Amino acid sequence: MLHILICDDEPEFASLLKSKITGLPTYSRRRMSIECVTDPRDITVQMARDMDLIFLDIDMGNVNGIQLAAKFREVRKDSILIFVTNYGEYAAEGYEVNAFRFLPKLRIDEKLPDYFEKAVAACQAHARTLNLICDGEETSLAIDTIIYVEIESGLLIFHMDETARPERKSRMTMRKLEEMLTNEGFLRIHSSYLVNMAYIERLLSSGVTLLDGKFLMVSQHNYPEIKKRYLEWKGLG
Repeated sequence: MLHILICDDEPEFASLLKSKITGLPTYSRRRMSIECVTDPRDITVQMARDMDLIFLDIDMGNVNGIQLAAKFREVRKDSILIFVTNYGEYAAEGYEVNAFRFLPKLRIDEKLPDYFEKAVAACQAHARTLNLICDGEETSLAIDTIIYVEIESGLLIFHMDETARPERKSRMTMRKLEEMLTNEGFLRIHSSYLVNMAYIERLLSSGVTLLDGKFLMVSQHNYPEIKKRYLEWKGLG
């Protein structure tokens, strides 16, 4: 999952930018999520750590976007940072925090498609991976290619998408794996299943239907909390 943050103190513009991004051919709802923040004080350390691609307004009243970017860099060095601005004079300072691009607000329709495509490619170049022992060998799995994980006879079975098949097996505990993947958009729906929420088509109390038609059981006891977390992830909670 590619995590995108839009930080702009103008709610209307933040909403506009989000709608334009989600309308781009490069955008994938299944592999990307967008969060909008209009008050920089709401940005937590964990949020800064999780975001892969950040659209950051430079001038937010009392908050200087360049200084905020420096704080992002203290938490995470490899996030892709695009400054959204009407002011070209900040360019030199922006490059001090390794800004990827400067996106003029008045030229969004012209510049955004190319900038976004290149930013996504840069993110994918250092995509997050899961390192573990599979079938006795050290293995690195691209997190976005994991559909779900199930436990069977003490083994974790990783069900992969069509780009990364076949399935992989590991003796890691489900609890340990859940701790590693919770912040990557994975949800424990049952004692036997950990699911990548990007692949969920429908969540009901009777079970989860995945995009490929696969049906998995859901814990009845934990369903209210499972539903709450899924809706929060979708931005509906």
